[in-house]
Amino acid sequence: MTAFEQAKQDACAALAAVLPPDAPAPSDADFVKPPQADMGDLSFPCFGLAKASKSNPAALAKDLAGKIAPSGLIAEAKAVGPYLNFFFDKKAFSAAVIKEVVDRAGEYGNASKRDEKVLIEYGSPNTHKEIHVGHLRNFALGLAVERLLRAAGADVTAVNYIGDVGAHVAKWLWYVEKKMPGEFTSSARSEMPTFGKMYTEAIKLYESDEEKYKPEVSAVLQALELHDKKWEELWLQTRDMCLAQIDVIFKQLDIHFVRTYLESEVEGPGKALVQELLAKGIAKEGERGAKIVDLEPEGLGVMLVLKSDGTALYSTKELALAKLKFKEFPETMKSLHVVDNRQSLYFKQLFVVLKKMGFDKSMAHLAYDFVTLEEGAMSSRKGNIVTYEDFRDRMIDMVANETRSRREEWSAEKVAEVAWVIAEGAMKFGMLKQDNDRPIVFNMEAALSFDGFTGPYIQYAHARLCSILARAGDDGAEYETSDDSEEYTLLRLVADFPATVLASAASYRPSLLAQYLFDLAQASNDFYRDAPVLAAEPRVRARRLAVIRATKIALTNGLSLLGIRAPEEM
Repeated sequence: MTAFEQAKQDACAALAAVLPPDAPAPSDADFVKPPQADMGDLSFPCFGLAKASKSNPAALAKDLAGKIAPSGLIAEAKAVGPYLNFFFDKKAFSAAVIKEVVDRAGEYGNASKRDEKVLIEYGSPNTHKEIHVGHLRNFALGLAVERLLRAAGADVTAVNYIGDVGAHVAKWLWYVEKKMPGEFTSSARSEMPTFGKMYTEAIKLYESDEEKYKPEVSAVLQALELHDKKWEELWLQTRDMCLAQIDVIFKQLDIHFVRTYLESEVEGPGKALVQELLAKGIAKEGERGAKIVDLEPEGLGVMLVLKSDGTALYSTKELALAKLKFKEFPETMKSLHVVDNRQSLYFKQLFVVLKKMGFDKSMAHLAYDFVTLEEGAMSSRKGNIVTYEDFRDRMIDMVANETRSRREEWSAEKVAEVAWVIAEGAMKFGMLKQDNDRPIVFNMEAALSFDGFTGPYIQYAHARLCSILARAGDDGAEYETSDDSEEYTLLRLVADFPATVLASAASYRPSLLAQYLFDLAQASNDFYRDAPVLAAEPRVRARRLAVIRATKIALTNGLSLLGIRAPEEM
């Protein structure tokens, strides 16, 4: 039990002790946070009690406040209109928070393990295309939700599903064979244009005369599905090059999957599954011979599950993927798909069809909006994307130049190391600080700022606390209780960390934790400014160092849950 949870229980018990025997029993869930810190630590709305006793809420709150005596972590209660506000015992609560944080250290904020097994699928780029800035939101969001769910006590398995077949691959291979045959079987392939640029050129050529080229691309797609030796050899060779590049990026971003699924491995099973759906009457033949599932009764239109020419669709493979995932991870209770909001209808359709197939698992689509740069929207088809590598390198260069000017004594290796930590933090935080349903217009200079709502601002606050602790050395003194207002204000915020983690995990909203860490970083800077630490007399110094240490732990753990490293020097 956290210090805050204990305080809520104490408030609940103190209130219950002064209520009439026939009054509704209060619970922890009835308490809310007052809108202002000076109004108390917990607030209990008296509307329900007043209704049951047929009394005025404000009068009841005033009457109850006069009866409540100090107890446990509760110092007093005051009536504020129809609300009964509880104030914590600053000395006792501060000591409880310090003990909790010190005892749990790296585990602070983590909840007890619970019997919930979650399978989260994210990442999921396509081969034969560039990984661009827009993919970063998926990567950052998936990683943060994975870590938050694990911190909230769930047993989480992260998987990846890569699109290595389909129309985009057929167009890419068609273009390569048409314009540069044999190039990928020679040593010159390392000098070829990037996959993404080649895809853009393929689209331009295809759309220049779609009536002429569509049959050619369709023939390539069918040849691939029939395992034609010539096309399959070129596909496998170029696919493996793409997969290697994707793997490097995931490792760089500290993303690790238990299993990577490929569309190609569920293509055949997907077609067979469609035949089963037809046999069971779940699917039927639609216009022009395509196979569909009619979801009109559910208000979801019609879901196409196989093309009229017999080639697979994304849905064909997705149905087989779900079957395979639940076979390989049979204890899964919930399957979570992190995919952009363009696919919201598709996933509603998919989940209904899976239910019709007999899947009784809980399935959810975690949607998010798009990322653009200030230059405008990006499109692989149009070729106006900013690749991940270019974006990353521009961010690193900006940080490295600033770091060299401030840290002339640092080696080139250390500058490069810290520059990447800050750039990565800026990228990930910039993708997570907005709610999932809001679009992001990413500004690199703003994201890298050491001021404002940014990752580097929080990282710098952490580095400053590390510097204070390093200069203090191993103080070794135990925390002495105090009702110092500056210390209490900071520790009261530190105490909110576990509840913030739970709320972020439950709602799949890392933005809640991002906002909390920003508030904590601001509060730590205010504390450092207003409450001398190293220059204080020994007993106060020891006490404030304990506060600094607790705050540092909360910042470290919180940044880690967002997939961001907490540097000790910047």
